[in-house]
Amino acid sequence: MKKLSVLLVFLAILLTSSLGLAFENVKFAVISDPHISIPQQRGVSDGYKLGLQTQMLAENTVAELNKIPDLQFVLVTGDLTQDAEPWNIDVLRRILDGLKVPYFVTLGNHDLSRVPHNLKDQPVTLSKYTVAGAFIGKSGGMTPGMTYYAHEVAKNLVLINLDTSRAQVFAPEAGLNDYGGYVDPGQMRWLEKTLQANQGKTIIVMTHHNLIPWCEGDRTDHNKWGWFRIDNGNAVQSMLQKYGVNAIFTGHRHISTRYQDVGGVFNFVHPALSTYPMRFTLYDMTPQGLKYEVKNVPASDDVWALAKKNFLADSWWRDADQPNTPEGNAKYLELYEGTSMSGSVKFK
Repeated sequence: MKKLSVLLVFLAILLTSSLGLAFENVKFAVISDPHISIPQQRGVSDGYKLGLQTQMLAENTVAELNKIPDLQFVLVTGDLTQDAEPWNIDVLRRILDGLKVPYFVTLGNHDLSRVPHNLKDQPVTLSKYTVAGAFIGKSGGMTPGMTYYAHEVAKNLVLINLDTSRAQVFAPEAGLNDYGGYVDPGQMRWLEKTLQANQGKTIIVMTHHNLIPWCEGDRTDHNKWGWFRIDNGNAVQSMLQKYGVNAIFTGHRHISTRYQDVGGVFNFVHPALSTYPMRFTLYDMTPQGLKYEVKNVPASDDVWALAKKNFLADSWWRDADQPNTPEGNAKYLELYEGTSMSGSVKFK
């Protein structure tokens, strides 16, 4: 009997080892919208987006992340470049390869060729498949021939990256200027199959565009802010809820980190590295929930002053109730700075 008990214990240990245990805790970071624009590029300037500073801001962020000893991976939620220029892709790849941990990217609306109004306006930019091809494997997470993917980033923790980009139309003189997105039908079928195959695991999703609105202007399409949300966001959100996805991490909106609980799926949005308030986010996650902490990108006082000055001078990024007045500026700052630099959620 004693030998049988010992044998059963041994078999139980062996079975547990072969199946593997679910992750207990992972620490990762999210950075968004670096909009890399090398200073030598013609037409690059410091406006609302600090074009001349983007390379420095990304480098400083990577250096800061490398100081975190227990960091396990980094998510980069799109708008990697100014407009998919090959030289900017090369620079960003070099910067991100400086990370001591794996990183995973998604494509944003600025990471594919623009559709010009006139041939003379044709920019030197690349197909999104070419951009994705620069980030295959550990250096980016992309898989050959695709712009979306799924990886088990820790035992029983699955990251699904969706490509929400579509043709970027840019011809203001013709009334064409569309930076919106959607998830195409083929990708929707792939998403459902991937969710079905990973039931019982903790699943997180990364996209560039948002599925939900974050302020009144997003709902009313103020200044065409409907572009911040994907066209079929409700359908994607419903599918994520159906399969028990825990959280989705997005960028694009340039507002500081916050979340909404939509049917048990925690929708997180993240600030840009390239625009005020220039931040990144650290996450500490277990199968039961997560904690987050928002950090400012290291930069000089002069850069911070310039970023805020240019932010306040801009009009397009202001909601309808945020005119350039003391009261309007206070509302404008609150939308983009947020009200908290940390928080936590419990998964359902």
